[in-house]
Amino acid sequence: MKKLLLTALSVSIAGGLFASQDAVKTTPEVEVAAEEEESSLPFEAGFDVDIYTAYIYRNQAYNDRPVVQPCIWADFTALDPIYFGFYVWQNYDLTNRRRSDMRGEWNETDYNVHIGATVWSNEDESMSLTLEAGHEWFVSNVKSEYSKDYASACEIYLNAEFETPYITPYGRISRMYRYSDGTHYEAGLKHEMVLCEEMPFGESLSLGIDWNVNFGSGKYLDYLYGEFERGSKGGIGGTTLKFSLTWQICENFSLGGVLAYTSLLNETIRGSYRDGGSDYYWGSHYDSDIVWGGVQAKLSF
Repeated sequence: MKKLLLTALSVSIAGGLFASQDAVKTTPEVEVAAEEEESSLPFEAGFDVDIYTAYIYRNQAYNDRPVVQPCIWADFTALDPIYFGFYVWQNYDLTNRRRSDMRGEWNETDYNVHIGATVWSNEDESMSLTLEAGHEWFVSNVKSEYSKDYASACEIYLNAEFETPYITPYGRISRMYRYSDGTHYEAGLKHEMVLCEEMPFGESLSLGIDWNVNFGSGKYLDYLYGEFERGSKGGIGGTTLKFSLTWQICENFSLGGVLAYTSLLNETIRGSYRDGGSDYYWGSHYDSDIVWGGVQAKLSF
């Protein structure tokens, strides 16, 4: 602005001044238009890679040794506030803790398709309610006698998330209809806060906190934790408290660290593990609580 004023004064011509003022007005408008055009892509997509010290699924440790879990995803957002998309997720065991034929293999692949919408929002208060419905197909890639009985499992689900500036409640209802029939419920609270924005390297550093607890019908708990002589009744499963630190290096790439604590809250299942020597078909000890963590890398465009 100062340069434009000095130029206008040195020229001392009214037309030059008006031209300078017009330039000041149009330049930001051109920049805003360029930003809007850049952000108007009809889709969002990305590739994530997580390396964890354990494979935790619905507050259950399927493997208490290191794993690699990549995911490729895409969401089509041209119909905002409606979106639809998919993801493909895999698990890779770095040890033979579960079974020797699981080490060094992409032993599980999960496929997901979903559709969702922001059904209510208040931009002034930074609040919104999002619903998502989808279908998941869990596929075991292990080529063994065991995998014949557990080729795949399917379920449909409904997610809800109420985002606020302070804390975000969320929940999920899932219904399995293949391999086993049962209902699973999950409820939790999460929050993310920016710790630093003006950084010499990267755009921001943020801290995330996530706590959740899961429930299930008796049939689903038997599927999730194993079938026991006592038989599982519907009720609580387990809980996880997770902390994450995310370094947003640029708009499209971030690195993060995770530290979490998972506990099995169902005493009936704990007792069944103890009575059975703590082992069942996944081949590990899960009657104890577990502290786990790892690193995350996320690339999006």
